Amino acid sequence: MKDFFNKETLDNIKQFCAENKKYVGVAGVLVGLILILIVVVAGGNNGGQSNTEAGSQTEISVKDFEFEKDYTNDAKDDISTLLADYYKAYVGDDLDTLGKLATPMSDNEKSYIGVVSQYYESVNDITPYTKNGLKKGTYFVSVKNSIKFTGVDTQAPTLDFFYIETGKDGKLFINNVYSNFNRTYCENELDDDIMELISKYTASSEFADLHEEVQKAYEQAVGSDANLKTMLETTLTGAIKQWYTSSGIANLKKSDADTQTTEADTQQADDASQTADQQTTDANAGQTADQQTTDANAGQTTDQQTTDANAGQTTDTNAANQQTAEQPQAPAEYQVVTKDVVKVRDGASTDAKELGLLKEQVTLTAYGTEGDWTIVSYSAGTNGRAYIKTENLQTVGQ
Repeated sequence: MKDFFNKETLDNIKQFCAENKKYVGVAGVLVGLILILIVVVAGGNNGGQSNTEAGSQTEISVKDFEFEKDYTNDAKDDISTLLADYYKAYVGDDLDTLGKLATPMSDNEKSYIGVVSQYYESVNDITPYTKNGLKKGTYFVSVKNSIKFTGVDTQAPTLDFFYIETGKDGKLFINNVYSNFNRTYCENELDDDIMELISKYTASSEFADLHEEVQKAYEQAVGSDANLKTMLETTLTGAIKQWYTSSGIANLKKSDADTQTTEADTQQADDASQTADQQTTDANAGQTADQQTTDANAGQTTDQQTTDANAGQTTDTNAANQQTAEQPQAPAEYQVVTKDVVKVRDGASTDAKELGLLKEQVTLTAYGTEGDWTIVSYSAGTNGRAYIKTENLQTVGQ
């Protein structure tokens, strides 16, 4: 067939039609259609084989997959509706509805939501930023929003992450295996490929820009309203600590995943996942939640500075033997700037969870050092705190 429809044959057909056009009429049209049909069928058979071969050759692996540069709005309407319903159910502790929108959801996560949601009045300004996943119908979604806490005027800006899929019924749902809660406690098995994709997603400059924007807004909000600071760093922390102790969740294996993105209550969720001696409840006083001892003989917090000017020491030294890990110093707040692209972690170790990346020349509030690490304000970290290698930071003014 390929040899028959060569250029010479087609030229002869065209010449015949031109010389006998008055006789061709409808019959000529029919002949033409038949010839086109033959070509299409023949080409279709060959093309089908070619497309099959091409399809097998162009299948993209997780390693080679790259997210598009810009966030897309293709499915924003459906995604926006899903997220609005999710947050409404979350605030209302409507676990039945949540279970339909975000699945699977463990009993431990449900109990956690029951604890934190009692402090939520509403989640507002919900704005999704979407990128298409490797598989059709999957989406990696960052969500800017503002949490209004009961009795607090200033809202807390946050940045959440959701892995959204399309179900067999064609409806979108949140694959809750990749929620911050499960990526922390691993009650449900995590797929390595999807975790690698999440790592790629959060390593992008677009995500870094978005996180930096929310981080600045978060720090400004917390710094401007003492009630919001107390809610986040004392009230909510205390409630989560109590939940953490009573739920038995501490016995679960924590996730070793490299990448953690923020959740609606990221700064609270990670509080429960760490030992109490790493949780800060008062940035200015430099106290940690479990450093406040009820032992009458102690009579002071571990970071409380003595009033004896000649002593020049803090009670950290005396308390060191009572604690399982070295406690960070907590001097007055100061400003630092990243000297390069840096990794932010939830602990003073390269083995600690990676919370995200920050670009060069990002200004952060610092609260002192722990070993080779500087403690900084970071909305995705434990109680709004995280760690960056000190060597990658420059103190403002020095």
